[in-house]
Amino acid sequence: MIYAVSSNSNLTAHLDVNSSSRVINQSSGAVDLRSLQQQLNEESLIRLSLVNQLYTLSSDMLTVKQRMMAIAVEGRQFEDKLKAMKKKFIALKNENRRMRDTQEQISVKVSNATDAGTSHASSGSQNEDSVVAFHAFTSKKLNFKTDTTVNVVYDKTSLNTHDVYNTKNGFFTAPSGGLYVFSWTSLVAEMSKFNAELLVNGERKGLAKCDHELGQQGFESCSNTVPVILKTGDLVNIRTVDSLSLLGIQWSSFKGWKVQ
Repeated sequence: MIYAVSSNSNLTAHLDVNSSSRVINQSSGAVDLRSLQQQLNEESLIRLSLVNQLYTLSSDMLTVKQRMMAIAVEGRQFEDKLKAMKKKFIALKNENRRMRDTQEQISVKVSNATDAGTSHASSGSQNEDSVVAFHAFTSKKLNFKTDTTVNVVYDKTSLNTHDVYNTKNGFFTAPSGGLYVFSWTSLVAEMSKFNAELLVNGERKGLAKCDHELGQQGFESCSNTVPVILKTGDLVNIRTVDSLSLLGIQWSSFKGWKVQ
C-alpha cells in the first residue's frame, strides 16, 4: 500500500510540472505577441509619419512650382513693360528731334524773312530767274559727339547769291521752286569719322559715310551729290549721323545751285 501511494504522488508531481510548463509557455507566447503587435503599431506610426512628410513635401514642391511660374509671368510682364518704355522713349526722342528741327526751320524762315525785307528795302525786289548758288566751307575743325546729331554749320562762303545760305545756322533756303543740286565734301584725319546726311525740311535725302577710325595714317576725303526738287522756302542742311570731327580750312565744304 505504501508503495502505491508513492507512485501516485510521483505521477501527480509530473503532471503538475507539465502543467506549469504549459502555463509558462503560454505566458511567454502572449508576451511575444504583444511585443510583435507593439512593433507593428510603431512601424505603422512611422509609415504614417513618412506618408505625411511626403504629402507635405509634395505640397511644398507644388507651391514652389506655382511661385516659379508666377515669377516667370511677372518677368515676362516686366520685359513687355520695359520694351514698351523703350519704344516710348525712342518715339519721344524722335518727336523731340522733329520738334527741334521744326523750331530751327521756323527760326530760319523768320530770319530769312527779316533779311529779305531788309534786302528789298535797300535794293528792290530780286528776279526769281536769277542765278542761285552758294559755296560754304568750315574755317576751323569741328568736333562732335557720336551719340548726338547736330546740324553742321559751314561758317564761311566764297559764293552766296542772294544770301541763300545762312552761315549762322547752316541752312539753305530756296528762293524759288525748281531743280537743285547739292554736294558736300568732308575731310577727316586718322582715328576719326564724319558720317552725315542731307536734309530737306528735316527729311533725309542723301547720306555720305566718311569713316577713318580704323584706317592707316593720313586723311580720308569723302563726298556725295544729291539732286532735289524744291519749293520756295524749303530748307536744306547737313546733319551729323555718327561723327567725331571734321577738318576745316576749306577742306570740308557744302555747296548747292539751282539747275532750272
